[in-house]
Amino acid sequence: MFGIGSNELLIILLFAFLLFGPDKLPGMGRTIGRALRQFREAQEGFTSVVQSEVVDPLTEAINDPEAAKKKREAAKAGAEEDADLEEAPHVAEHEETFAERRARLKREKEEREAAAAEAADESDGKPAPETGAAASDDDSDLDSDADADADSDADVPAPEPAKPDTSAAALYSLTPRKEEGDE
Repeated sequence: MFGIGSNELLIILLFAFLLFGPDKLPGMGRTIGRALRQFREAQEGFTSVVQSEVVDPLTEAINDPEAAKKKREAAKAGAEEDADLEEAPHVAEHEETFAERRARLKREKEEREAAAAEAADESDGKPAPETGAAASDDDSDLDSDADADADSDADVPAPEPAKPDTSAAALYSLTPRKEEGDE
C-alpha cells in the first residue's frame, strides 16, 4: 500500500494518535473514508462515460460502419424533431417590454397612492378627493398645455435622500459610543 510497510504505517498511526488525540481520530478516519469513496465513485463514473461515449461507438464504427451511420442519422433526425418542440413554447411566451413595465409600475404606484390617500382621508373624517376616471371627466375642460405639464411633472423622479458619508476620513472622525462602565 503506497510502498509503506507495516512498521512505517504503525509509526505514522502512533504519531497521528499523539498529534490529534483519541477524540478526533475517528472523525478524521470517517472523513478520509468518505473522500476515498467519492473519489472511487467519480473515477467509476468517468470510466463508464468514456466507455459508453468513446470506446463503444468507435468499436461499433470499426466493426459495422453501415449500422453506425444509420444510428447517427436516426439520432440527428430525433434531435431536429426535439429542437422544433423546444422552440415552440418560447415563441408563445410574451416578455414584458420596458415601456410596458414602466406603465404598469406607474399605474400600480398611482393605485397605492390613491388607496393611501383614501385611507388617510377616511381616518380624518373628510371625504376622499376624486381619482381615476371621475376626476379626469371633471378636468376635461382644461387645455392640453396644462395636461402636458402635469404629465411631464409625473415623470420627474423624486429626489433621493442624502446618503451618509462612508469615506475613511468620515468614519475615523466618528467618536465611539461610551458604554456603561467605560470612563
